[in-house]
Amino acid sequence: MEIKRNLQGEYVTQKAGKNIDISSLELKAIELEQVKPIPVDFFIAQKTRVLVITGPNTGGKTICLKTIGLAAMMAKSGLHVLCSESVQIPWFDSVFADIGDEQSLTQSLSTFSSHLKHISDIQSQSTSHSLVLLDEVGAGTNPHEGAALGMSLLESFAETDALLTIATTHHGELKTLKYSNDAFENACMEFDDVKLKPTYRILWGVPGRSNAINIAERLGLPGKVVDNARELYGAASAGIDEVIIDMEQLKQGFQKLLYEGQHHLMLSRESYEKLLVAKRKIMEHSTDQRLRKMREISEAAAMARSILHKKVRQHRASLVQPLQPTLTHKSQHKLETNSQRSTDDKHQMEKRSASFLSSSEKFGLPKVGNLVFVSSLGKKATVLKVEPSKEEIVVQAGNMKLKLKLEDIKM
Repeated sequence: MEIKRNLQGEYVTQKAGKNIDISSLELKAIELEQVKPIPVDFFIAQKTRVLVITGPNTGGKTICLKTIGLAAMMAKSGLHVLCSESVQIPWFDSVFADIGDEQSLTQSLSTFSSHLKHISDIQSQSTSHSLVLLDEVGAGTNPHEGAALGMSLLESFAETDALLTIATTHHGELKTLKYSNDAFENACMEFDDVKLKPTYRILWGVPGRSNAINIAERLGLPGKVVDNARELYGAASAGIDEVIIDMEQLKQGFQKLLYEGQHHLMLSRESYEKLLVAKRKIMEHSTDQRLRKMREISEAAAMARSILHKKVRQHRASLVQPLQPTLTHKSQHKLETNSQRSTDDKHQMEKRSASFLSSSEKFGLPKVGNLVFVSSLGKKATVLKVEPSKEEIVVQAGNMKLKLKLEDIKM
């Protein structure tokens, strides 16, 4: 849909090849839908008692006053303040405002006198916990007298009257109060010198310019009139404006660097959190690896012990096997002897007695605890038990217990 203005000066919209008339209210509604609100940030220190806002005409100074007053009343009423982040607002017992032109023919009040009457009432009613909003303080009269009166009023509010006073002005003298009194702070509405349009953003700590001549040029005032106004304005005032321009540029550069620093700080915090997560994962992985290694080592040790036990059993079995043929042969001989004992029992008894006596005389009977040399093992063993009647002894060699004949050992 395209909005155009016809020859009669009426706004029409063209849709499907037809011109449709639209009213001014509909046009305003369409314009409002296309306009995006510009948010403003207020950072006012606790020591600041008076904030002086300067800047160009139609730059948004009065809107800032209304925004602050509305936010204070919403907070006081328990409503949510319209902001994107958490906000801290002092508790104001009252909000006083002198905004707009309150001329009155019945009361013989001009613009200037109506402002003074309102300010006088505010001074008499405000307390040390009040918020005071003054629009165009000192306006409506001679600029020099108005500036002097405005300075005196703001100094009075800073000393005794209100907790916070916010005033807008075009008087350059009020901008200098900050440099002589710590209770004052400057702010200005930003102005785009390239597009010759206000940006509706606030610059803190910098006094602003009215930019009346530039705005007049943008609004279509003849160039001859604008050039003449610049000449009449004077080189000295232009020099002051140049200083203010430099300050504004420095402030904008500082704000840009500040935003970049905050952005990098946010990125650094994100990187730090990611590093913490990576560190935790590395520690968990290290713990898992250590436990896995310990488990593998434990399993390997258990396997090694099993293999060693198996080898020991095999070694013990190999040591016992050489004794079995001798024992078998002697058992067979003993059976043969028993079979013949019926015929030659007396002779065998005499022979065994003689053999036992000869062994005893030759070697001597060992005693329990003595060390004897076992020929089949090739090493010494400790005597645990002696059975003279059977000509046998029980010895221990390491972890093995053996029952041997006397002829199998040496003293």
